[in-house]
Amino acid sequence: MASRKVNLTNTGEFQNAAFGQNGFRVINSGTVQPADEQYICIYCIAVATGVTTTTPQGDALGGVDLQAGMVLYGDFTTITVATGNVIAYIR
Repeated sequence: MASRKVNLTNTGEFQNAAFGQNGFRVINSGTVQPADEQYICIYCIAVATGVTTTTPQGDALGGVDLQAGMVLYGDFTTITVATGNVIAYIR
């Protein structure tokens, strides 16, 4: 299911996305991301290595390691993880 594009400048829509009201996906090395699904937050539930992201703005993470409990906010179009698990909240 493709996620709906939310207007993050709208306070209500931003808060719904930030608090996971649009759902989430657990991402690990075997995850295949659905087409057109985008994410607003990454929460690391177990040590994750080789985390790579892309964003519409062009800034991205490239193979970084995250510790359990770390949270990253952004407008992520893709997220991949070499090892470990993260929760990605759908935008």
